Order: sequence, then C-alpha cells, then structure tokens
Amino acid sequence: MGPFNSRPDRSDPIWTAANGFVVRDTEGAVKLINGGQEIMRVKVTGSQTDGRLSLMEGRIAPGFGNLPHAHGAEDEAFYVVSGEFRFINGDRSFIAGPGDFVYIPRGTRHGFKNLGTEEAKLLVFYTPAGAEQFFLQHGEDPDPSGKLPPVWTAEKFAALGESLDAHQMILLSDGDDWA
Repeated sequence: MGPFNSRPDRSDPIWTAANGFVVRDTEGAVKLINGGQEIMRVKVTGSQTDGRLSLMEGRIAPGFGNLPHAHGAEDEAFYVVSGEFRFINGDRSFIAGPGDFVYIPRGTRHGFKNLGTEEAKLLVFYTPAGAEQFFLQHGEDPDPSGKLPPVWTAEKFAALGESLDAHQMILLSDGDDWA
C-alpha cells in the first residue's frame, strides 16, 4: 500500500513536517503597473512553492485592467474580491463580480477591465508559477511621496517585447477589445 492508502504511524514525517507557510495581509512586494493604475502585491512566488503556484493581489483603478494576452507556460485564475470586471475569454466576454472565480487555461486569449467607478480588487493565481516574475521585474516600486509613474504607452509595451517572449506571453489586443 502507498502512503495515502493507510494511516501512517505517528513517527512518520507527515505528522510533523511543517512545510506550509503563511503570508500576512500586508506582506509581499508591491509593484505599480501601467502608471500605478494597477497595484499588484506579489504575495507568493514560485521560489516559495517549488514552482507550483504564485499569487498576486491586484487593486485596479476604474476603467483600467490589462491588455488581452495569452500565456504559453501558465494557467491563470482570478478571484474577484470587490468591484465588477469585464473579462475577455477568447473571442467572448463576460462580467464577473465579488465571489466569482475565473479560470483561463494557457494558450487562451484573455484580459480584464474594472467596470466600476471605484478601485476594484482581485486575486491572480498562476500555475505553475513564473508569470509573477514579469511583474517583479517590470513593475515600478511605489514612490514614498505618492507620485505615480507614467501610464504605459505603446512604446513601453514594445520595449517589453523581449521580456514578454522570455515569459511566453503574447499581447493580443486589437485596439477595440472593450467595445
């Protein structure tokens, strides 16, 4: 029998190995994306989970979100904490609100936009981990004075091309994504 077919003896490490961890509410690197219109707190990285999972908490300004894109290496999932988002899923879209969970498998065009008039919050999961590194590398650190960096332009996205390739991400915006 395997280890999960019968109850192990109390001397088995399954009883004592404390391999889990906790990340407190205010822990995790904060990165400003798109001029601070998306504030991402990287809560869990692949280095913490042996590459299995990463998690970010996003606070998204009204009218903002990410450009439609696809991942070649990770599945992505979202849990809407507050607000209302329009999600793109392939050539379709739908609205998701508090308590809704959205799953997007790798190789699927997707994106989201905050439809409300107030900041909205969602959790972003990647499995396996890896895409969180893009945010850690290219997001800006908050300025202690509160000054926001500039909103990302087409030139900024073009300059990210090599890094997007390295992370197996491709932008798939047609300029009329949210019409």
